[in-house]
Parts: sequence; structure tokens; C-alpha cells
Amino acid sequence: MSEIKCPNCGESNPENAQVCQKCGASLLDQVEACLDITNPDTSCQTTEKGPKRILLISIVIIVILLLIITFILSFAPSAYWG
Repeated sequence: MSEIKCPNCGESNPENAQVCQKCGASLLDQVEACLDITNPDTSCQTTEKGPKRILLISIVIIVILLLIITFILSFAPSAYWG
């Protein structure tokens, strides 16, 4: 479940909250900005999983490349190593 940060105090609130649980500021503008598909630059999207996912994908790609190189070299090692 995603959360909305209060623009006034920075408190994390549930995505369906209309006012901040800490300071009582309105969160409706923030919610409307999250629903605006023409503005992809929203602060309601969580990005914590992004770097971890990129790292995981990078590791998988490196492992696949190493397996491909090993497979190719196993058939004709003398052609590559002299």
C-alpha cells in the first residue's frame, strides 16, 4: 500500500487520507496530483523498490552473459586463447 507524504510536515499518511494525521493539513491536492496521469513527476510514488530491482536485474544480466561466454568458450577454447 502506498503512502502520501504531507506537504506541510512530511508525515507519511495512508493513500486514502484527506488530511494529515499529524498536523491536519489537507492532502487532497497531493492526492489529485497522484491521479494526474499527465504529470508523471509525482511524489506519491514509492521509489524504495526501484534501486533494488535495478540491482537485481543487473546481476541477472551479468550472470546470463557469463553463462553465454562460458558456453561459447567450451566449444572452441583454442580459437579464443591461442
